[in-house]
Amino acid sequence: MNLTFCRPRAPHRRSLAIWVVLALTPLYATPGAESIAPAGRPRMEFPMPKHDFGSAPKGEIVHLDFKVLNTGTVPLEITDIRPACGCTTAGDWTRRIAPGGSGHIPIDLATAQFAGPIAKTVTVSSNDPDHPTTVLEITGTVWTPVFISQPVVIFPALTQLDQVVSRTVSIRHQVEGPLRLTDLQSDKSTFRPELKEIVPGREFELTITTVPPLRTGTETARITLKSSNSGMPDLTIQAVATVLPAVQVAPSEILFTSAKLLTPEKKYVVVLNHRGGDLKLSDLKTNAAGVQISAPASPDGKQFTITLTFPAGFVAPTAGGMTFSGKTNHPDHPEFAIPIVSAGSR
Repeated sequence: MNLTFCRPRAPHRRSLAIWVVLALTPLYATPGAESIAPAGRPRMEFPMPKHDFGSAPKGEIVHLDFKVLNTGTVPLEITDIRPACGCTTAGDWTRRIAPGGSGHIPIDLATAQFAGPIAKTVTVSSNDPDHPTTVLEITGTVWTPVFISQPVVIFPALTQLDQVVSRTVSIRHQVEGPLRLTDLQSDKSTFRPELKEIVPGREFELTITTVPPLRTGTETARITLKSSNSGMPDLTIQAVATVLPAVQVAPSEILFTSAKLLTPEKKYVVVLNHRGGDLKLSDLKTNAAGVQISAPASPDGKQFTITLTFPAGFVAPTAGGMTFSGKTNHPDHPEFAIPIVSAGSR
């Protein structure tokens, strides 16, 4: 048998170069495992997201300009500006900002309805995937020639119909010349205003007092004065007082957020006695099946906490009709009924 041996061919230079490259390639650089650079994205940044305009006279339009930067690698799109208050409006802002560029968001704040310190917010939306929204904050003080410490006076919750409570408001003239206040009036007899001059022509003290007999519920009154200052010829202070009912039951409804209870769940009803003698409860019941009711006696007859334990498997109705009810010995509030509802019924 004849064997023929072939002489190996010398490697081609190009093949040799390819072989060298492959030989020097790291073992982990296998096909399909190449590193992929992350896609570019915009980034919205505000050098000053909070702006304090200092002091501005009442009625002036405060003009603000927020600078916005795009520190990302692709164009930034400012898609929406949403002020939280109707007193604040956005001008023609920069809609598109190139990478590394900057833009502006002009904001106008109308001060006509304010007096004293104020704080407002503006929400800016963009295509920045990491920070799609940024809340800008605007603070400052609205200055008035006549300063009123409390334009709205809210009295504490009252429990008695014959309760007499007073609140005091400071009034100060902040410009040159004396101030005269006249024609003090209240449009509701529930509140009696009295004015006292502390510093002649400069500082005044207005005292507002409740006048019995009061009524259950919330009463609001406008206290008005005439001012000698031409910039603020009419001054108005609002007074608000709430008289709680004789018997207060909370909450106003027993609400379930899940369609069906997987485990027993407790709900609580608080009954408060604001007026009269010791309160007694009776005939506590519900038309919900399987509910256990516990009502410990109140040591002072002023507050009861009722516990209702609803069983596993309980389903709150979506059409209403299920209630928890009871009776009291108070003549002004002889009975109460609280609906049991499902959040899905709303």
